Amino acid sequence: MKAKVSRLSYVLWVFLLMGGWVTAVSAHDAVITKSSPANGEVLSESPDQVVAWFTEELISGESTMKVFDAQGKQRDNGDGGVDLTDPDHASMIVTLPPLPDGSYTVQWHAVLVDGDASDGAFAFAVGDSQPVVQSAAPASSSGVPIGWLAVILGVTAVILAVAGYFWRRPSKSSM
Repeated sequence: MKAKVSRLSYVLWVFLLMGGWVTAVSAHDAVITKSSPANGEVLSESPDQVVAWFTEELISGESTMKVFDAQGKQRDNGDGGVDLTDPDHASMIVTLPPLPDGSYTVQWHAVLVDGDASDGAFAFAVGDSQPVVQSAAPASSSGVPIGWLAVILGVTAVILAVAGYFWRRPSKSSM
């Protein structure tokens, strides 16, 4: 009877620990509250910069923003990132050379201070008769988010631990 109780308590503790650990590493996405130009906006002339404001503080050096034309060519000045003049560090900015009429896609990669990262895009056009079309900008190479990787590894470790406990060989003292 004692062996059954200790096995049951062992399994319960493992699942309780796993539940708390999985909750601790769950990720959330960065959210844009507004942008300039706005998503879908058609401008009569080229903007000097693109700015996007987020709901949370971003990590400088890891968060990026780029502008691509309809053919997927990067058209910004290569300086897109966290706006360090924003005291909350919750916005990104990228400067632009004069853009010809056409449709442009802003691709961003935001890393929040808790380490969660997400990607997104929005589009605008320059020229009064231009349609707004989101280009096939180069995909981010971020792969699987670190939070999900940690969850997968944690669940695998717990499954192996429980399986090892139930299928271990009996000790010589119990024979």
